[in-house]
Amino acid sequence: MTPAAAKLTFDLPFRDRLHDRVSIALILAALTFNAVLCFINTVLFPVNELLVMAVELLIVTAALVFALDRRPEPYLVLALFLSYAFLIMAMRPMFDPKAVRDFLIPIAFYLLGRRRPSLAVADRAALVSGLIVLAFGLFEYFDIDTFQKYVNVIHYYVARGTVASAQISDQTGALFPSGFRPDARSLLPFLGAHRVSSVFLEPVSAGNFGAILYLWALHRPAMRGRLVAFVCAVVTIVLADARFGAYTCVAATATALVFYRLPRPLWFLLPFVIMLGLAVYGFESIQVNWENDLSGRLLWTGRLLTSLSFEGMMGISPNKPFLSDSGYAYSLNEIGLVGFMFFWWIFIFSGPRDPVAFRFRACIATYVGLLLIISDSPYTIKTAALLWFMLGASDGDRFPATRSSDVPRGTIAGAVGNAQSLTWR
Repeated sequence: MTPAAAKLTFDLPFRDRLHDRVSIALILAALTFNAVLCFINTVLFPVNELLVMAVELLIVTAALVFALDRRPEPYLVLALFLSYAFLIMAMRPMFDPKAVRDFLIPIAFYLLGRRRPSLAVADRAALVSGLIVLAFGLFEYFDIDTFQKYVNVIHYYVARGTVASAQISDQTGALFPSGFRPDARSLLPFLGAHRVSSVFLEPVSAGNFGAILYLWALHRPAMRGRLVAFVCAVVTIVLADARFGAYTCVAATATALVFYRLPRPLWFLLPFVIMLGLAVYGFESIQVNWENDLSGRLLWTGRLLTSLSFEGMMGISPNKPFLSDSGYAYSLNEIGLVGFMFFWWIFIFSGPRDPVAFRFRACIATYVGLLLIISDSPYTIKTAALLWFMLGASDGDRFPATRSSDVPRGTIAGAVGNAQSLTWR
């Protein structure tokens, strides 16, 4: 390291010198803490919902501590969000902090990635996360008996109050209810009915993570270990038999090649066009029962969406129905149509002006827009932490050719990159 670079590093505040390591540690904590708590619940002592919430709150709080600095913009975003959230909760007859938690996670980790942006740090976070998920998933697939002995997934979800004890079944054993495909596996049927959950404990999130990792590897041609990231993504999707993850990879590839050039107003309209289509399908369909296929899931989410009252659509309903199978219905019921429009507007129009720089954001818009059709998974910290951190790093990386974290240490370019980063902050 040159004397100039050493002086720049030494002069950084202690929190800034820890920023990269803490960021990766927080992302890995968000990725794995449920698996760790599940192990504790299985072999050590019982856990409960309060402990799970406390750990998640600790992770999000630490992310905010390292994300906030002297810039006023993050505080303004938080103030607007919290003001709106408290307004919605004040208009309800019951206190429901879950809506605050759901939307605070993307804000916290986006700001964390944006504060000291580094594509190299985002690359490392993505690659390490992918290797952990793949290793744990292969362990689950090849030694399912040992896995269930130490990681009793269904008992953990019952302990935290997410799953009713009546859903415990001999057919799925200690796995999550969706851990086995009741009909034929969609991806490589010879692998069997077992759907691997890895550290996420349920296969839906595993498939979503695979899609997220694929998006980042697609976005980062210069990423070290890019091929490994692609392999981790594809294998995770296949082991989880995640049809949505596979569809998303195809759609995101088309977006990255062509559709990212569409005008931003069209991207803003995307979820509302989808909701309108689902609502029409739910109203007009004469089908009584739905199957666990693409048309069946569309019908079910359309019916959940059309089942909302006006108060539910505005986010002020006193009722809390089960809407996790429709992310759009869940979002409206939690923060209302106005809040959803506001946050989607910020997401679409606050990104980089350059069309190429907007490409990753367009891929995420494709991922979120499609995922909300079938699930509320975009709000889970297990996958959201990495996704929004990478977006923050991608948006904030103003000097990709001269950042100290993207070039060998000890070079003049590294020192210049640090100086530019400090100036931008």
